[in-house]
Amino acid sequence: MKKPKKQIIFWGDVGRLMLDLGKLAVGGVIIGGILRGGVPPVILIVCGTVAAFVFFILGFFWIAKEKQEKKEEDDLC
Repeated sequence: MKKPKKQIIFWGDVGRLMLDLGKLAVGGVIIGGILRGGVPPVILIVCGTVAAFVFFILGFFWIAKEKQEKKEEDDLC
């Protein structure tokens, strides 16, 4: 059974969004370190790194899923 093209495009868009959020998390860690707010640097770096890592992994996963679905769709045609 074929999947609609909108769903395939959706996964790629979500993947790119997650990569952008990962970049923002890295930028937040850098800016937060420079501004030296009330958050201890160790907590800032650990939380920012974990958040960025999760966003990057999810982004790459969903982009790979989109490519796999496109390949399967091309194989069916």
